[in-house]
Amino acid sequence: MVLIALASADPPPVAAAAPADKPADMVIVRRDMHSDILASRDTPLPLVKGRRREDALLRQVISLTSTLTVVRPVAGAGGDALQWSYQPYLQRQLCFTSITGQFSCAAGESEALSNKASGEAPLAAAPVEVTPGQAVQAAAVQASPDSNPDAAARAAVVAALRDRAAVLFGDDRRLKFDPMLKAAGVSIGRVSIAKGPARR
Repeated sequence: MVLIALASADPPPVAAAAPADKPADMVIVRRDMHSDILASRDTPLPLVKGRRREDALLRQVISLTSTLTVVRPVAGAGGDALQWSYQPYLQRQLCFTSITGQFSCAAGESEALSNKASGEAPLAAAPVEVTPGQAVQAAAVQASPDSNPDAAARAAVVAALRDRAAVLFGDDRRLKFDPMLKAAGVSIGRVSIAKGPARR
């Protein structure tokens, strides 16, 4: 197991959350949150309503938020433990190209996906000094998934999401985006394909 250090200077321990009537039995020593984009899709959508037409783009992204937390018993009994949580999200965003050629996007809408994983395991290795942006990758690189359960959990979530990305994007459009267009009375026209000069 690899212990993750967030910075060269360790912050003071912070008591982990606990019910009001029960004192915390663990303190948070270090924590790293990191997000990665696992898959993305841009779908051109010529939107038509009456005689009006807009060139739109549906942008979809699947990202994974990884949280690694090192905790320590308050009483000093037992060693540090690593807690991990891997939560994926799907974000959709509608973008438009104006008649002047300016490209802009509306605020993205994000939803949590069910392919998540979490767990805890004792730490058995010496600390590894890494920057916050490298912490998640370091956990996966410096030990094999067989000896690093947090890396194995992350690898399983990533593999499942990448295998299902096309299905997740299609379901998201069918269930979340298309009904919005229908309610607004907007249809999707044909995507124009630029043609080259005619051959002689």
